[in-house]
Amino acid sequence: MRLFYIIFVLFLFSSCASSYSISSKLSEISGIENPYKGMFFAINDSGDEPIVYLMTTNGIVFHKIFVSGAKNVDWEDLSSDGDFLYIGDIGNNRNQRKNLMVYRAPINDLFPYYIDGELNHNFPDTIVAEHYPLNYPDQMSFPPKMSQMNFDSEALTCADGKLLILSKDRSKPYKGLCKIYEVNLTNTPPQINLLQEIQLKGISWITGSVTGCDYLNNKLYVLTYKRLYIYERRKGEFTLLRIKNLGRLQQWEGISVESESKVRIVAEKSRLGKQKMKIINL
Repeated sequence: MRLFYIIFVLFLFSSCASSYSISSKLSEISGIENPYKGMFFAINDSGDEPIVYLMTTNGIVFHKIFVSGAKNVDWEDLSSDGDFLYIGDIGNNRNQRKNLMVYRAPINDLFPYYIDGELNHNFPDTIVAEHYPLNYPDQMSFPPKMSQMNFDSEALTCADGKLLILSKDRSKPYKGLCKIYEVNLTNTPPQINLLQEIQLKGISWITGSVTGCDYLNNKLYVLTYKRLYIYERRKGEFTLLRIKNLGRLQQWEGISVESESKVRIVAEKSRLGKQKMKIINL
């Protein structure tokens, strides 16, 4: 019996999520990306300059990069494919923006290095970004009717050579539908296709809407304030695999998948708590 108790306690300890405070420079953190081992890129949403912050795994900001050629109207998420960093200026609370944008900046020659286990870097102070205007193919009115307010987005990720953008449903009455768009930046202008709609839990946009996403090994990880959804891509379609409850309501805004067994999520400062980063074991 004693052995069982010890094993049980060890299991609980190993499955607990670790939390870290995040620098006050990222009080409105809206996205994180893990392009290199031991560090993250992070952004704030509207109100900040066009800056990408470099953050350690325990939430300390050690450098920042100004993104020349970009403007932070409402940055909501970022992603990378190893060669480029993609920033989604896709926040659209009122569903009336006509200047949605994705910025792309090269990062393939920005490599950190380690000396005696300590993270060092040769990151520049400025990078230059290209801009790609976006227009959703199914939006005809700016803004649309209240029943069709589903053109806001806080979630962007690289997937199979293209970008995925996931919508945040603000319709009234609330339907809980998230639209998945695929963006091909090799076309001019960028080609945007509506792939499918997925149904999420929740009684309102606060508890049920998508606030971040990431993609790894053919799986799409979809974040809300209350839950994490994991989908698998099968012949182009996304099929739900599992749902993980995240506990009490928090303003979770960004997600980075480190492996199929571990993800990191970040919350911005709000009435629900301070800015933080949390490790979740799946």
